Amino acid sequence: MTATELTVVGMGMIGASAALALRPQFEQISIVEPDDSHAEHALGTGQADRRVDEVPERTDAVLLACPSDRIAGWIAVLKDYPATIMDTGSVKGALVREVREKAQRLPSNWVPCHPIAGLERSGPMVADADLFRGRKLILTPEAETATAHVERARSWWQSAGALVEEMDAEDHDQVYARTSHLPHLLAFAYLLGIEESDLVHTGGGFRDFSRIGGSDPVMWSGVFERNAPALLAALDEFEGHLGEFRQAIETGDMDRCRSLIAAARARRSGEGSR
Repeated sequence: MTATELTVVGMGMIGASAALALRPQFEQISIVEPDDSHAEHALGTGQADRRVDEVPERTDAVLLACPSDRIAGWIAVLKDYPATIMDTGSVKGALVREVREKAQRLPSNWVPCHPIAGLERSGPMVADADLFRGRKLILTPEAETATAHVERARSWWQSAGALVEEMDAEDHDQVYARTSHLPHLLAFAYLLGIEESDLVHTGGGFRDFSRIGGSDPVMWSGVFERNAPALLAALDEFEGHLGEFRQAIETGDMDRCRSLIAAARARRSGEGSR
């Protein structure tokens, strides 16, 4: 579905990668980006064609890849535009509530999106046109979302190689609290206990577990704030499992410890759900 113009708000790693991935579907890529260095890089490397101060009224699509606390405000501004509005926020339920409050309704042209793709690095300098290829892209349309806009969003993301699925917003937040938000929280907490002198003794386990600990503090504190109820529930469950390991180790019950590890390993391989 080739259209005339895509406007990307926020040229971080996700926004810039989306601009590259979706470029074949649009004749022109415009960007709204307050950071001069990011905008200059995007324009200089062909990620975008022009920089604008506001989203043009006749743009065909808008991708809101800005910080999560600004998405609802943008949607309120764009609610009467003809464009299909997409976002990249990783928390959907809280965003729906924010949009209802700020826009006084859910716009029919807004398709809530969550690309399950990313890196711990940030900025357009690390953009990757193949970032979404083979990765899940979750749509959480509400009853008010027009089917035509959902299908446009689906078509564009599929053109970027994404595996598009639909979920209920609240279900989405509970699932990704467990599979994404909690792992980031645990990595951050773990790294607080690492001394500088420890770093010369790290191996693959440290690299694998700590990689996401290099993620952006502003972005992730916003995710934690917006998905606090689901994240706290996931943290409670984790603390329960951690307590089981502690008790097994304290009492020397290695049969129980091995049983817990085997159960965890089965979950990791998917055997526990068969």
